Amino acid sequence: MVSVKGKQFINQRYTEHYYNELTELKNCSDKYKLQEERLYDFINYIKKNSEYYDDVLNDINEPISFQNLKLLPLLEKSTINKHLDAIITTNENLIKGQTGGSTGIGMVYYTSPYDMSRKFAFLDYFKESHGVFKGMKRVSIGGKTIIPNRQKKKNFWRYNKPLNQMLFSAYHADGENLKYYIRQLNKFRPETIDGFTTVIHRMAKYINDREIKLNFKPIAIFPTAEALTDEMKLDIEKAFNCPVRNQYASSEGAPFITENINGELEINPETGVFELEHIQDNIYELIVTGFYTTTTPLFRYKIGDSVELYEKLSTNYTQKDIKIKRIIGRNNDFLISNERGIVTNINLSTVIRDAGSSIKNSQFIQNKLDEVEIYLVVEEGINKNKLEKLLISKLKIRFGETTNFKFKYVDSISKTAGGKTRFTINNIG
Repeated sequence: MVSVKGKQFINQRYTEHYYNELTELKNCSDKYKLQEERLYDFINYIKKNSEYYDDVLNDINEPISFQNLKLLPLLEKSTINKHLDAIITTNENLIKGQTGGSTGIGMVYYTSPYDMSRKFAFLDYFKESHGVFKGMKRVSIGGKTIIPNRQKKKNFWRYNKPLNQMLFSAYHADGENLKYYIRQLNKFRPETIDGFTTVIHRMAKYINDREIKLNFKPIAIFPTAEALTDEMKLDIEKAFNCPVRNQYASSEGAPFITENINGELEINPETGVFELEHIQDNIYELIVTGFYTTTTPLFRYKIGDSVELYEKLSTNYTQKDIKIKRIIGRNNDFLISNERGIVTNINLSTVIRDAGSSIKNSQFIQNKLDEVEIYLVVEEGINKNKLEKLLISKLKIRFGETTNFKFKYVDSISKTAGGKTRFTINNIG
């Protein structure tokens, strides 16, 4: 069934639009000029095809450029949730997506084969710059539930034959189970690895601590979905004896920040526009416009992530002035399972995502090793027993059988002194 799904993904991702985008990226001689052209086309398209943006941009007569973008309204996740039907540009070939996000607020959005295939073209373009090409043997570690709870065998992976991809379960990769993961890596001998940062790092620590010798050497490793620290990067590179290349985007389609062959983070203007709102020192909040989001347009979207720059920007900065030192937006908080170790934000956000739009907001608080308190803001009239049964089934995959879950229904989630809402709070220490 994993291979059947893989065949479906091929049909969605590798369309003529994929190859057209890949060709255009490879032949581009001025990516900032391409950005200007794409911004102009993107704005005209969403104004013409989105009921919401036809109204929002109705009074805008002069050409919109990066310099006057800040005069236009911002887009927030709550607005997308409230006005999705008016925001989308088409009702044809829609592919539904959901995101939990590090804030715990779920969001439904739609993409299409056109958007999806162009996004994957850029990802492959990025990987090709590091010597990794489509079709190479690949291990991917993600949040898909591919291992049933009833399974007793220690094979925590499934093979996606059409994509030559071995999928590793992120939920079982801890403790003594790691030896089976390493054994399978040596058996499969992937040419590249991608997926959850913390799981790849956990495997690297296991390899380094036990001085395990691998019988393969990947071309490059691409951590995703979670923050990559310098310490993590060093551990992973030591274990696998290959470069680790960072990347940043979002499931809903934010433009890309990627690491080049010199180990420097850089924006990719071909994929969108980056506006930076100063917070403090050299730290800026991202406001993004994504060119691969023509279906559910992300135009001046407050994504909730931040970056640190090498130098403070002037008030009239250009895209070329953005020099990124590190990505700090993805919260690295985590909870602890006494059976399976670290449970990260990304693992918990997929639980909320799977529960659907009935959960408006959520928060996980852990005061005891064997107990997690879950605060939920939900729609009126929801069947709480049914919801809790679903959540517990998902959470047991991540925590095991010996953790208790206490559900508390509230009108709102409390904020920190700085006005932020924390998705996970670990009081164990």
